[in-house]
Amino acid sequence: MMPEPQDVIADFIQNGGRVVKVQQTIPVTAPEVLDYLVACGLCASYSPRNLGLYIFEGKVLTLRKLIDVANEHRRIEELPPFVARISPFRR
Repeated sequence: MMPEPQDVIADFIQNGGRVVKVQQTIPVTAPEVLDYLVACGLCASYSPRNLGLYIFEGKVLTLRKLIDVANEHRRIEELPPFVARISPFRR
């Protein structure tokens, strides 16, 4: 027999669990992330040698890592996090 949902939630909270609201995310493209980081006074640009890679403060990063860096700054400012906007391939 399955426990009732309200009982499961009550047990979770009683045992120290917390309920946290999930933040809304903001889909962004690579240029938007770069613009955001530059607006924050950070040095970020496209990699001149590798398509799909970026230079951030002398390090080569993927878009995922670049978004992670931007999200660190957004957390400090209490802004919603960025996520990569997926665009369909055009043929």
